[in-house]
Amino acid sequence: MSTGVYILGGSQTDFSRNWAREDLEVYNMFAEVLSDAVADAAIEPAQIEVGHVGNFVADLFAGQGLIGGFFGQVYPELAMLPTSRHEAACASGSMAILGAMRDIEAGHYNTACVLGLELMRNVDGKTGAEYLGAAT
Repeated sequence: MSTGVYILGGSQTDFSRNWAREDLEVYNMFAEVLSDAVADAAIEPAQIEVGHVGNFVADLFAGQGLIGGFFGQVYPELAMLPTSRHEAACASGSMAILGAMRDIEAGHYNTACVLGLELMRNVDGKTGAEYLGAAT
């Protein structure tokens, strides 16, 4: 018997926003979208049982590869949350969604949080092109 998977809430940042010009980093983006999504879903953060993050080369653009640890920085009650980062170039967010769906369908967790984010306008164009070349 298939378990239903439902989207409880969501959030999206403004794509025209330049976080680097605002002197903000990938953590600030993560914190904003997570807080907004939790509020939109009308749940308590502690109800989240697993976290999935879709991201491509944050280790290059932001010097941060372990993005799942941000859950516990935003909400201390999520400090021990099991998380995984999914990297599939332009499909990283989709892979994170599929990972969360499989967790729910397998009965491992009831509530998963999926967050997809990219910070790519914080370096000059040449450097950015070199970083994106990691996909080739």
